Amino acid sequence: MGYNLQVVDEKNSITFNGKYENLSKYKKPSVKAMASKDGVEVEVKERTVYQDQVLVPGSTQRKWIDDQGNQYAKSELVFTYEGEEVQENTQTKVFHVEQFQPLVNYTDMYVIDKYYEVYPSDNKMKKDFDRDIAIKTNLSHMYKLWKYLTENDVCARGEFCTSSRGFMASDGYIRAISIEGKWALEIGVFKEEKIFQHLNEGKPEAVKASAQVGGRKRLKMV
Repeated sequence: MGYNLQVVDEKNSITFNGKYENLSKYKKPSVKAMASKDGVEVEVKERTVYQDQVLVPGSTQRKWIDDQGNQYAKSELVFTYEGEEVQENTQTKVFHVEQFQPLVNYTDMYVIDKYYEVYPSDNKMKKDFDRDIAIKTNLSHMYKLWKYLTENDVCARGEFCTSSRGFMASDGYIRAISIEGKWALEIGVFKEEKIFQHLNEGKPEAVKASAQVGGRKRLKMV
């Protein structure tokens, strides 16, 4: 299932309607926990227990309640951070390219969390002819952006929230992909910035080992 996304690059006068889809297809292996009870093999599942009572899925609810036990609807709440009011994220419908960064930043500066494939939209046209024109038009503008990213060794950064949950907005980086003569665009979302604490400067000089002292022999396996 793809989500609609318009990409706008004002610097290069590029605008296209696309869709994005999560590329993370990895599925964890389904490992079962089995036990023998009275000679019969049974499957065992890990459950949450409160005061020796098993809480099965769906038996609990989360509600907004103050210290006095009063209950509130979410619409009645104001969310703040360090004394200032904040708002929840909204799913990004238009990706505005805010800046271009060196391509090396994509892997050297950030830890990748999720990545999405971008492909052209048919603009929800009803007729096959109109859908075909929409796809080709959007694809041609996608190619213009891909070409600019490739020729300049950069990636395009802009705010990119894939859902309307949480309060921490995330940025996405559009990157040009080239595989076996074919091309594509992907959007990477990053979990955190890499903070290197032991960067080195210049070319180090090799130091020779000191001469043997007192005729002692150094032991080596090979």
